[in-house]
Amino acid sequence: MTQPSGGRPRRPGNPQEQRRVIRVLTEGRVTERDYLRRWARRNRGIVRIDFPDAGMTPDALVRRARKYVRQNLRSRRADPDFDEIWCVFDTDEHRHLSQAMEDARQSGIEVAVSNPCFELWLVLHVQEQTAYIHRHKVQRLSSELGLSDGKNGKRIAEQAWTGLVEAFETAKQRARALDERHAGDGSPPRSNPGTDVWRLVDQLTTNP
Repeated sequence: MTQPSGGRPRRPGNPQEQRRVIRVLTEGRVTERDYLRRWARRNRGIVRIDFPDAGMTPDALVRRARKYVRQNLRSRRADPDFDEIWCVFDTDEHRHLSQAMEDARQSGIEVAVSNPCFELWLVLHVQEQTAYIHRHKVQRLSSELGLSDGKNGKRIAEQAWTGLVEAFETAKQRARALDERHAGDGSPPRSNPGTDVWRLVDQLTTNP
């Protein structure tokens, strides 16, 4: 088994106990968790996800994640608490974003970042978005497209879930094309619009 990010190899044992555990800390409290939990539930035979913290700035999320990494490496139990640890956040206008991402990299913590916000990732399942877009506009667009339900605290709209699953590869291709577009025109990495949430979804859907 490959070395987990922020963790250590799990030992052989009961197959049910050997599901990969992915710990995810999110800036948002609702939409991101609902979306990712649905993917984990869909693939519950190979992966389990846990959400210990939410509602913090990227630098605070990374500090908390680094604490979990240290605890995980010190654990004397047969199995670590998790195999991978991720922080999911938006760019917004966070002052310490670059430092948070560097701290995460040095600590073996994966990050999934959306610019301007997570709802961009949802929109890419339905349509392309190549021009700069404000977070409020993309949130409204997500709701107008029936992807998130504002009446239920911005949860994933139930009727949209099957379509989101079926369009995952399309959304992934569009997100990667945005990265290539920014690189081609000299824009800084993770410019607006952009998202790499697909990297985390890949981990929730594959069994290495």
